[in-house]
Amino acid sequence: MTIFATAPLLRMVYSSLIAGVSIALVFSIAVFGVIRSSDMRRSNRAGASARFAALGLLALLASAAIAIVGLILVIHKS
Repeated sequence: MTIFATAPLLRMVYSSLIAGVSIALVFSIAVFGVIRSSDMRRSNRAGASARFAALGLLALLASAAIAIVGLILVIHKS
């Protein structure tokens, strides 16, 4: 007698683990870019500051995109 199916449960566990780690990693890259941009600006290194700011902005947009795709997947599953 099977109480619950293990395959969908395991798929949900590893999918949520991958999603959680990926969004945390991408958001931490965004924070890194913003902090380094501020440090470079204080050191009067405008070029490096702009590159780190672009990195932070791209990573922030990527983390928002990951969250939106996740919400879309959840909405379409139900």
